[in-house]
Amino acid sequence: MAFGRDLQPTAAIRGNLQFTNSGLVTATYFISPLGYGLRKAADKHDVRSSHHALINSLPNGSLLLGIQAGLNTLDVLTKMVEGVDLDECEDYADEVVASFERVRAIEPQTRIFLLSIPVGATNPGISAISRVWRGSTSTIDATAIARADLDGYDEKANEILSRIGSDFVPVPVPAALFQWLWEHYLSRGAAGDPVAPTRAGVLDDATAAVFRSAALDEGAQAESNRRIRPSFIPVIKVVQPDFEYRPSYQAMLTPHSFPYGGMMFPGGSEFLNILDGFPDVTIDWGMRVSIKPADQVLKNNELNLRRLGEQMDQRDQEISFAQNTLTSKAQMLGEYNQHFEVNSGESEVSFTTVIAIGGATREITMDAVNSLKRRYKRFQVEMIAPVGTQVDLWSMLVPGSPPRRAFDDFAHIIPSDMWAGFVPFTTSQIGDDSGPVIGVNLMSGNFEPIHFGIMEAALHDFSASFAVTGELGSGKSYFLKLMAVLVHDMGGQFLAIDRSQVGEWAHFASAIDDAVVIDLSNPTVSLDPLRLFHPRIAGERALDSILPLLDLSPTSGAGAAISNLLAPKGIAEHGIRSLLDLFHTVQRLRDQSGSSAEEYADLASRLGTIVDRMPVLFDPKLRPLRLTAAATVVRSHGLALPTAEELITPHLYNRLPLTKRLGTALYELVGVAAREAFLSDNGRFGLLVGDEAHHFTQTQVGSAVTSDFSRDGRKHLAAIGLASHDPATDFQGAAHNLIPNRFIFRQRDETLARNSLEWLGVDLDESPFLLQILREETSPPVGAGRQVPEERRGEMFMRDALNRIGRGKVLGPARPDRAAAITSTPTSGSDGRNELSRRQTVS
Repeated sequence: MAFGRDLQPTAAIRGNLQFTNSGLVTATYFISPLGYGLRKAADKHDVRSSHHALINSLPNGSLLLGIQAGLNTLDVLTKMVEGVDLDECEDYADEVVASFERVRAIEPQTRIFLLSIPVGATNPGISAISRVWRGSTSTIDATAIARADLDGYDEKANEILSRIGSDFVPVPVPAALFQWLWEHYLSRGAAGDPVAPTRAGVLDDATAAVFRSAALDEGAQAESNRRIRPSFIPVIKVVQPDFEYRPSYQAMLTPHSFPYGGMMFPGGSEFLNILDGFPDVTIDWGMRVSIKPADQVLKNNELNLRRLGEQMDQRDQEISFAQNTLTSKAQMLGEYNQHFEVNSGESEVSFTTVIAIGGATREITMDAVNSLKRRYKRFQVEMIAPVGTQVDLWSMLVPGSPPRRAFDDFAHIIPSDMWAGFVPFTTSQIGDDSGPVIGVNLMSGNFEPIHFGIMEAALHDFSASFAVTGELGSGKSYFLKLMAVLVHDMGGQFLAIDRSQVGEWAHFASAIDDAVVIDLSNPTVSLDPLRLFHPRIAGERALDSILPLLDLSPTSGAGAAISNLLAPKGIAEHGIRSLLDLFHTVQRLRDQSGSSAEEYADLASRLGTIVDRMPVLFDPKLRPLRLTAAATVVRSHGLALPTAEELITPHLYNRLPLTKRLGTALYELVGVAAREAFLSDNGRFGLLVGDEAHHFTQTQVGSAVTSDFSRDGRKHLAAIGLASHDPATDFQGAAHNLIPNRFIFRQRDETLARNSLEWLGVDLDESPFLLQILREETSPPVGAGRQVPEERRGEMFMRDALNRIGRGKVLGPARPDRAAAITSTPTSGSDGRNELSRRQTVS
């Protein structure tokens, strides 16, 4: 029975420097994993190249670690409130409090990546590596470590990190991390397993650590009345004296063999990326590596080839299978040698991998072991739990541990470029580092919360705009309302255009204080651009809307006439303060004799066709819209709007009826008004929501609005959220190139599903299976009623601001009242208008 303190090599700690009893000095760093997930093969090859540079730069005896641990619920909530003044945002404070129980119930986990490298020895007479491999056990005087020695170790570590590069952003760990790691190993998968130190400051920057003692009972012999040889049972029972009632049962797996024909990259070699998603257990991995340069490998190959030749000569007259075996070995050695001759920058990697599985009972642990073995069998990787060496393999994951025979017994040797195909330091994480939690990650298997820092994006120089696609009923509108209410609760404001006949956004607004609902078919406010905007730009904004509405070219006779009238000089000369003034001015100029009377007559007749039809533009009694309310919902259900095909097909657009031209002009004016209000430095975040994306992306004015929000929103605390059924048609121009955050909900139509995934950035030639997942396995309707089960609702694909692609599930608000407001859909007889009319205000 081994004791934990005997397996703990640490003699002293100074920051991230560890001084071991054997005299070795190591430096340990947090490693930022590289985005992987569903990215294209070209991006994955870049990740492999980064790992190739990493392994060729590491010193012998380096230790790579991937540690799984539960996320601290308080850390998640801290990320949610980052940058938000809760004293001013009581609604969001209630949302964060309500999120506590939900996050705790989900029990999300994460994986911490660490790199421990040897940087010297406390005895300068013996090199660090020599001392490690010789297994010296002499102790050191921790108090005698001089400042100059510490600087020397740091300089050596920085030299190694400089060769590695900055792709992995190594950050020195605090001294307390060593104690945290030890306690995690002792409690792996059982009660008392500490939560992950995922944020700076979680661990104290101590200069010493207190390591608990524990008994590592290989074979769990203490549970049997009769003594059992430990080699019969590949399990370790870890018992801590202070916590005897909650032992941890652990098993160590190591690869016995890899596929004989090799492992394809990408998609077949990432054998460490399938360890997540096992319930009730914690799975860590560690890999100890040693590297030989190419010239040394070539010399060794020549010596081995000479020995093979001598053996073949000795068996020249022998008839047996041994001759064929020797010939095969010689051929393989020749191919191996050629690989290093052709690739001059190569090196040889000897690596030992240990996968540590821990659970609260032996049954739980062994079930996970067998499940993991079966999973690896599908990849033709044979995993074994070697009996009798479990404790030795357990100790390999402890930084600074001296080498043991088991490390060599289960080592594998491959070229460094093939090792790089393992890409151990990768992540399927999506979303932002902070912000409200909008869902959970389904890609990694750890159910990490997905943060979407829509209001914090500007501080990180990212666009907060987003776009959503999916079929009817897939969750697009639900997600748009979720983002709108989060913006409102965090102190921002939003304007949403509601096209639904039942007024679902108006009904949703009834749950929000200071909400204004406007019906464009029964207007209570004016959208007259000459009254709505500042005089400096009012004429230009009016011209942008009037020319397409009247089907005029700016260079035609009537077009040139109205352009002159709406120029600053013309507005001042004729005293034009509204569109009705413009109409009266045109009529007056028409009645005056002159060479331009014909142009004004044409203009007057065109304006006359819309004056009485559009009180929202020409009624002087209506007060201009002012976007100062926390929530503004503009109902456009009474407007006739063109289809996407009519907007992008020239001959269909030229034949648009007047009603659809009027509808388009009003739709655009709402977007322009939001742009002028939100893209100004008023200190308040503004979100423009459009559920009919093609009206913002296919017209000249709408495209300009989309572009301005996408380009300049991060400068002025603003964003645009668009939704569509077909991104190939609707998300063009700025919506395709400049909106970084993209979401796809269920899409069962094959063409639309293919368009959606290509818009997301997925290469379907490389990953054709994703098409089936989107069509059939994303919130699938089941049963006779074809309803989506509650637990499957909100499933989606996501691409974040860093171009990482993954799968997730939208959770919705944690507050029951907010969840009810965005989930419920009103009937045609109860659309929220009666309730809103009593408190509707126009400022």
